[in-house]
Amino acid sequence: MATSSFNKNFTLNSKKAVKSFERIISTPAKSVKINRDLVSPEEERRGELKLKQILSR
Repeated sequence: MATSSFNKNFTLNSKKAVKSFERIISTPAKSVKINRDLVSPEEERRGELKLKQILSR
C-alpha cells in the first residue's frame, strides 16, 4: 500500500541531528500561491475529467 511509506521510524543519534530537526520543525513552511487565472474554467474541467479517468483505472 502507498500509505505504508509514511510509517517510517527514524533515530536522531547526535546533538547536531537533534538541533537540525528542531530547526526544521520550528521553521514555518513557505506557502506557494497558485495563480488560478492562468487556467480557464474549460481547461480546469478537462483536467478534472482526465484525472478522474486516470484514478478510475
